[in-house]
Amino acid sequence: MSEPSGITVSATAVVAAPVDRIVIDLGIETLRPDAGEAFRATATAVERVLSILADNGVDSRSVRTRDLSFGPRTNWQADREVLLGYAASQQLLATLTDLASVEKVLSEVAAHGGAGVRINSVELTAAEPEQALTDAREAAVAQALSKARHFAALASRSLGALQWLTEGAGAAGPRPTAAAFALRSAKDATMPVAAGDRDVAVTVTANWDFAD
Repeated sequence: MSEPSGITVSATAVVAAPVDRIVIDLGIETLRPDAGEAFRATATAVERVLSILADNGVDSRSVRTRDLSFGPRTNWQADREVLLGYAASQQLLATLTDLASVEKVLSEVAAHGGAGVRINSVELTAAEPEQALTDAREAAVAQALSKARHFAALASRSLGALQWLTEGAGAAGPRPTAAAFALRSAKDATMPVAAGDRDVAVTVTANWDFAD
């Protein structure tokens, strides 16, 4: 394949999109010697968490089960498989649009959810990042054009027509808040959550011919 002629440049633009929803990933797991007891204990804990979410105004349509598992838990000891008990678990995803309620929800889940409840992650998202994406795309193309003109001037050449333009994946943020911790000792704890903005990034690569 022949190398592209002219000038090829890349540019990245980042635009902030206000966070307007938070997705909480909750895990509930119980290990018991008896299979039925493990299943019932996890079901009770899930009902308790769902009740906490409902009491804080979280619409039931904004809560869904992502995963559910049940079965024996074993371990190898002295070259043989030993039954540790039976584990029942469920993973819930809850989407909160009332950002002011997030701290209260986390605190109540920590205080009343039970020892088997875990917060796996708290992800801050923008519901409609399209405008920020459009702005980032326009800014990235403008940066690429400015860079190409600069390179052409440095080479004492005139910039010609655009030959091709591609868009690649850019960085996005913030990352999900690291929150994989057990809630057993969090009875009186509060967990501040700073929403802030979410960065929407676009990277473009473009090629221009020389005009002369």
